[in-house]
Amino acid sequence: MSLNKIIFSTLLLLSCALHAQPQQFDQLVQQIESGQRYFFSIADYKAALAELEAALPPDDTERQHRLDRLRCQLAYAGDPAAGIAYSDVKIQQAKARNDPAALADYYTCRYYLFSQSGDSNRAEHSAQKAHDAAKNSENPLSIAISLALLGDIASYRGNYADAMEHYVTAYQLQRGLGYKPYLSDLVLSIAATYRRMGLHQDALNYIEQAEQEFTAPEEQFRHALIMHEKAYSLAELGRYEQALELFQQSMQVYQQIKEPLWRSYTKVNLVWIHNLLQQYPKALTLAAEAKTELASLKAPDLSTLTSYKGLLAMYHGETLSALNRTQAALASFDEAQHHLSAENNPRYMLMLYAARAPAEAAAGNYQQAHALLARYIALNKEQQQLAKEQQSNILRFQFDSARQQERHNQLAAEKKLVEQHVSTLQLAQRWQYAALSLIVLLLLILFSFALSLKRRNRRLHRLAMTDELTNIANRRRIMMQAEQQRVKAIDTTEPLSFLILDLDHFKQVNDRFGHDVGDTVLQQMCMTVSAMLRQQDHFGRTGGEEFLIVLPDTAAEQALAIAERLRQAIAAIRFADSPQPLKITCSIGVTQYQPDETLNISLARADDALYQAKADGRNKVVADPATTLV
Repeated sequence: MSLNKIIFSTLLLLSCALHAQPQQFDQLVQQIESGQRYFFSIADYKAALAELEAALPPDDTERQHRLDRLRCQLAYAGDPAAGIAYSDVKIQQAKARNDPAALADYYTCRYYLFSQSGDSNRAEHSAQKAHDAAKNSENPLSIAISLALLGDIASYRGNYADAMEHYVTAYQLQRGLGYKPYLSDLVLSIAATYRRMGLHQDALNYIEQAEQEFTAPEEQFRHALIMHEKAYSLAELGRYEQALELFQQSMQVYQQIKEPLWRSYTKVNLVWIHNLLQQYPKALTLAAEAKTELASLKAPDLSTLTSYKGLLAMYHGETLSALNRTQAALASFDEAQHHLSAENNPRYMLMLYAARAPAEAAAGNYQQAHALLARYIALNKEQQQLAKEQQSNILRFQFDSARQQERHNQLAAEKKLVEQHVSTLQLAQRWQYAALSLIVLLLLILFSFALSLKRRNRRLHRLAMTDELTNIANRRRIMMQAEQQRVKAIDTTEPLSFLILDLDHFKQVNDRFGHDVGDTVLQQMCMTVSAMLRQQDHFGRTGGEEFLIVLPDTAAEQALAIAERLRQAIAAIRFADSPQPLKITCSIGVTQYQPDETLNISLARADDALYQAKADGRNKVVADPATTLV
């Protein structure tokens, strides 16, 4: 390399470093993590990695670790072996610095890398490790992604009840985060699970939900995936012409966006549909095209390539068998057996046994045909029994969910009834006061009745201990819980800590976006915090955007760690439905209860720490100086 080239390269690198901005890096990370950025080719992965590297601020260790985690997914899309080796090193480093969030990302990356390399057992092991690490990190997004992976594995293996439980929990977490691309994927996964169970109408209902909620004109790829899944259910319901039209439309979309992987997979499905329509010449032509394309695919994710090669060989065998080309059909079935037997998917094996048995009989191989039918009957009986058990488990899961919803509705109705009763009593009270001013002779009687009425009103008011907007404890209830825990701490000598949390610049949110958006911000923030707190912790709203968290049996050092996790989780919330980009942060004051002091004094110290966090620039966690860290 010449000296001029060296100087130019050095100046270019310095220029990139000088112009790198944390906001630009964070925005790119958010686009990738939220699923808003699609990757159709290895070139797309490399381009995203180059953008991240250019935007990385110099000497920023935290963002460097973030880039390392994303590099596992972006740099090795076409080279799984190298990516696995890279993740081995990074996992050891993450363990050494006790970084569960990084471990969750690296194990998730290993899941995809092992899937691409065809090692399904190690892929499943990596998905479970990712979920364990995600739970330790208490990061809602990591937990949701790992649950979706476990759901995909369970659904593919036929463990539908487990799959549905994973998907529903992941959906609830993603709904709180507001990431629509992930929500769309989860709805389609639930639809696919119902389809595999043979509940095709339920599958179509979820697909229609995806069509209504999660598609936009610019999201061509996502719209094509929805059409793809809908075509499967329609075909299995015997509506072949509609399925054919949807597959053809989705293939046109894949052609427009230059997505060769799904275009080739769709051709395989079209061979299946044309067989069902007895259009065998068209099926032969498409099978030849698809086989050539599958042999030369260079897409980033080829984890399902073996399945589609096996399915194509099976469908092609069915075509040849229908055309009385029996020997060629048996050869094609041999190829299908080779690919599908490695997939450990009973649904595919049932299809293969049913397709091959008539061809064996046509070739005079009656013993082989009988053996295939016997395997089909045994496996089908086993799968039907498993399906019954899975449907029973799903019904139980749905019943439990419905019972929880019914209980929630009952509590809401009781609360509404109490409010109506209070309103009625308040109206009656005003009438009674008017009567007292007019009927002096009945003053003592009415006065006694009014006092009784007031006491009754106070009892009813105490029932309304929940904040109506956020569905957490209101000020009265949380202060009562704080005092109860203070008394308990005195009796047990266990540590007790308090967090006062205040959203930064919340008035600006209401001013810029309106109070409806402000209400949504408060609701999603409370959902996130509630999901991360322990069972013994208490969380309540003490003011407009101010909240109190009571942490029993928690010393200051542990309380600081909890507060920091809450601060990071709140900063990670994204609001996809807001008209403009919206991000919120919070400041948290931390204090540990000191023996023999009143609750007000403890909370005043936490409030002072909160004000210090605000003064230090907000989006910070500050401990009260009087709090001793062990």
